[in-house]
Amino acid sequence: MTKSGKKDHPIIFSLLLGILLTFLVSAASAAASIMELSDNGMIIAQGAAFAVMAVIVAVYMTRGGRTFSRYGFRPVTAAESKDALYYIPLLIIALVQPIIGGFNVQLTAAEVLMFVVFTLFVGFSEETVFRGIIRDKLNFKGPVFYIVFSSVFFGILHMSNALNGKDPLSVALQVINAFLIGLILALLIETTENIIPLILFHFAFDILAFMTQENPDKELLAISILNVLYLLYGIYLVYNLRRRNKLSAARENRISA
Repeated sequence: MTKSGKKDHPIIFSLLLGILLTFLVSAASAAASIMELSDNGMIIAQGAAFAVMAVIVAVYMTRGGRTFSRYGFRPVTAAESKDALYYIPLLIIALVQPIIGGFNVQLTAAEVLMFVVFTLFVGFSEETVFRGIIRDKLNFKGPVFYIVFSSVFFGILHMSNALNGKDPLSVALQVINAFLIGLILALLIETTENIIPLILFHFAFDILAFMTQENPDKELLAISILNVLYLLYGIYLVYNLRRRNKLSAARENRISA
């Protein structure tokens, strides 16, 4: 560990940042429950918490001469346009739930707008925390440590959603789901070093989930399919990242020889 790493306590900072996000959302949820708000009221309360977190991380990323680009916010150049192929599986993943469950055609325009705003704040906040700031903080530990740490941490903090399952199998599948999606997003940021497509995917995945017709009978099927897709895509990304690292190391060896 470097001296700066010891001084800044990056692992503790990363843990506290994720816990802060969870605390804000939990506090908003508790307040909404105490006030006996409707489901939409709960979403608005949680959205306010994510909005507060979005402001916090945006301010953090611009302090001390830092810029958003340091955390992966950058346009895709022509030389990197081939990286767009990495995001095709994400599009398929985002469409799984509405394809299986069907769209909820009874949603009002106001509800759709509310979901859009909410999921934008969620996507920006969570990706910036887990694939932006935490990655930057743990850079000195190397990509393997970051990938394992962030995916496990992301999964743990999302286990509260999984515990809403009605049976042990559903709970187990949703816990695996939370870990695997954190894993593939961590692998993707290491592969492309661009966080913007990940924010867009997170937004698309969540907004399509909100717009999907609730159907408990098909929920288990959707989660199972998603887990298989996550696992297959994760295996491919691990293989591809290792291959790219080996090629990069070989080029460096030839240059230094």
